Amino acid sequence: MARAFIFNFTILSCLYSLSFSQNTKPLDDNIYGSLSLLIAKPQGDFSKHVSNNGYGLDIDGGYRLGRSPFAIGLSLAFATYGRLERKIPFSYFSDSVKLTETTESKIMMLDPYVKASLHITRNLSLYIKGFGGYQFLNTSTTLKNDDQVKGGGDNTDEPYIAKSDVFKDGAFNYGYGIGMRVPIPFVSGKGKKPVINIECKWSTGGEAEYLNAGKDGSIKFSNPADGPVTTSYFPEKSKTDLLAISIGVGI
Repeated sequence: MARAFIFNFTILSCLYSLSFSQNTKPLDDNIYGSLSLLIAKPQGDFSKHVSNNGYGLDIDGGYRLGRSPFAIGLSLAFATYGRLERKIPFSYFSDSVKLTETTESKIMMLDPYVKASLHITRNLSLYIKGFGGYQFLNTSTTLKNDDQVKGGGDNTDEPYIAKSDVFKDGAFNYGYGIGMRVPIPFVSGKGKKPVINIECKWSTGGEAEYLNAGKDGSIKFSNPADGPVTTSYFPEKSKTDLLAISIGVGI
């Protein structure tokens, strides 16, 4: 059923576009882009180990191929799906000054794609896309003082005292997406206008090994009473399927 929908949508897009003038649009009008808020929802085996959603940004841009319904583009998306924060003493001999240790698990997706659009008006369109790329999964730990946590200080201050990548892996992915670009209400004027971009993508990700900093038991610390604290990591391994929902503004 999905294949039939995609085939019929593509044929309809081609026929609709041929009804317009054969003149090529100016280069500027063929370039598009969007910046969106992203919700990444793990699917399948991935959801068994990462039960919470990831939140982040989706940056998308591409080029329309003349007056055809087709375009090529690139999407860069990233989301944080796990977080662990704890207060630790600055000195082994005193707990008067504390530091904040934050461990975050993130996923970044880099996906070239091909898109077919049905333009209802110049600024209103529906589209489907097929993509394939790579997913990077990374868990890192940062150490900050109170000013750095609050964002205080001047521009010369470092954003953190120390930072380390504690676990990382990656996997290839592929999938498809559907979306729509809708004019922003009350924005008047002629020509190309800003639009609201709404999109859903289903991504099939390969097998990867990863940490979920927000999951109990994924990261364990030794007892400080026994000496210097040591950290133990317990990664998960599975396919990395995702449902990505993004809402933002584009041109």
